[in-house]
Amino acid sequence: MEMTMKLRVPNYIGVAIAALSCCACLTQAQQDSERPNIIFILSDDQGWNDYGFMGHKQIQTPNLDKLAEAGLIYERGYVTAPLCRPSLASLATGLYPHETGIRGNDPDMPKGTNKKTHLELFGEMRAKMTAPFAECTTFIELLKDNGYLTLQTGKWWEENPLDHGFTDAMTHGDATRGGRHGDKGLEIGRETMKPFHDIVEKSKKEDKPFFMWYGVFLPHTPHNAPDRLYNKYKDIAPNESTARYWANVDWFDEGCGQIVEHLKEQGLYENTIFVYTCDNGWVPDPDKVGGVIRSKREPTEAGIRTPIFITHGATVKPIRDKETLASNIDIATTILHACGIEPPAEMSGLDLRDPVALQKRDRIFVDVYDHNSNLEELENMENDLKAWVVVDGWDKLIAKPEGKELYNLKSDPDDRNNLAAKHPEKVSKLAKLIEEWVKETPQLHK
Repeated sequence: MEMTMKLRVPNYIGVAIAALSCCACLTQAQQDSERPNIIFILSDDQGWNDYGFMGHKQIQTPNLDKLAEAGLIYERGYVTAPLCRPSLASLATGLYPHETGIRGNDPDMPKGTNKKTHLELFGEMRAKMTAPFAECTTFIELLKDNGYLTLQTGKWWEENPLDHGFTDAMTHGDATRGGRHGDKGLEIGRETMKPFHDIVEKSKKEDKPFFMWYGVFLPHTPHNAPDRLYNKYKDIAPNESTARYWANVDWFDEGCGQIVEHLKEQGLYENTIFVYTCDNGWVPDPDKVGGVIRSKREPTEAGIRTPIFITHGATVKPIRDKETLASNIDIATTILHACGIEPPAEMSGLDLRDPVALQKRDRIFVDVYDHNSNLEELENMENDLKAWVVVDGWDKLIAKPEGKELYNLKSDPDDRNNLAAKHPEKVSKLAKLIEEWVKETPQLHK
């Protein structure tokens, strides 16, 4: 009769293994509780100087003022594109629009069709338009992979947010059901703050850090802030269009204050990092409520410039930087570094918490494409191109297919005086910088 010998593990070894396992769990839980929460605040269609902390004399933004002044502010921040969808795609991926292939808001519809009456076709084309984005790695995915709860609210263009790293989302993203640029998510800050409250509660319950994409649909049109806010500005603004826009800026600020207040009530404020930027600029049309002039969709300073700040009392010293160039391309890299996560090599942005590194770079680049994209020409980076922009120190070159414009932003901050004819050598130098940038950042996803 064959006997099988079984190795008996002494009981104290089993206890030790259990204890080590328990310690590992405790260590992970401790690490989770110590990692910072992240609130990413994304303003929508706001002029770069339309804040109290940027010196506006009429608009009241006390909540943003307090956050900004407690952090590191870059007054000379820039978007990667003066149009919301490519701008947001860059923020999520840390890549430029010509790299992601996400260059416009909507696809060119076939002749005789439109997105409102041909919903099924529009949905198919939107899915095709989003396909390159699905090949990119978002910083949200990396946060999720590292144990973060990730909440999407507000603006989101790339179909279902749950497919791109969010654990929780307001937006469904189905174009055939009106999911073009945020759908239910656009209610945040205008009608509800419940999803934010819910993720905070879930974070505490599961003892996990959280990230919130607060892509609030403000001060974006419709400029329909409550009368109590419009009445603050109607008699001091130059026209009704401006007054209603200012009221929406004020409304946006109120929501930011509610976020801060709730975090303080829950004892989470001190361990939360705030990162702020805008998707593109806005100058209200004085003759048309909700209209815009010389800003959104344009390579002007009013279209591409934005303040950028990062605030965290424990790790970020309050500084106001009036000269160093910062870019929205730096947002993804900064958030990952702040959470102890190494960014992918393809992310070319710098850590905003390191002003010295940004000063050494001393330049930014911007893509400017048409509102609609020809999906048959996405591999051609120059198709639908309106301009490439470089800001090098205080020199700015706008390179359009039809010609180049040169500005000195030190003496001409609203880029009105084209100096290209007077300084052809500088035009040539800056144009070469753009050429090198495009070669160094080729389209990665086609």
